[in-house]
Amino acid sequence: MNLSRHSLALGILCGSAIVLSGCNFLESSSSSSDCSARKQSIEKMEGELFEASAPVNPSLRASLMKSYADFSNHCHDAPETPEFLFRRADLLRSAGQYQEAMTQLRDIHDHHKDFDKRPICAFLVGFIAEVELNDRKQARKIYEQVIELHPESDAAVWAKQSIENLTVLP
Repeated sequence: MNLSRHSLALGILCGSAIVLSGCNFLESSSSSSDCSARKQSIEKMEGELFEASAPVNPSLRASLMKSYADFSNHCHDAPETPEFLFRRADLLRSAGQYQEAMTQLRDIHDHHKDFDKRPICAFLVGFIAEVELNDRKQARKIYEQVIELHPESDAAVWAKQSIENLTVLP
């Protein structure tokens, strides 16, 4: 009798493990299709927002910014995530949300180490500080960090030029 209880318990345990692992498989499958649907929705909105003849629709821009953030939250391991966040930062900047754009760019730089635009993200934080916020002191510090962290990048060249221009301007 004792042996049959153990066999029953083992059977229940194995069956539960199979069911749970199957649920996990279905969840990741549905997650993948969810990411695909989110990506298609983003691509459609981008097409609408960036039509050459139409002026920027602020409501559509806000929806696209939210969709980029939602994609990132739900599909954080997808290869498109850092690029979508980069595009979101650009939309934030164009909407006048400079601090939020800077925060987004810093987050991309710090959390997406393999993203090919990391040096550009770092540079743009300084550029926004300089051009949009007129904070030349902060811009200089950021440009110096770009040169230190990404010395061989185009962004380092731009940062050096920007520092030179900071000293020329009153």
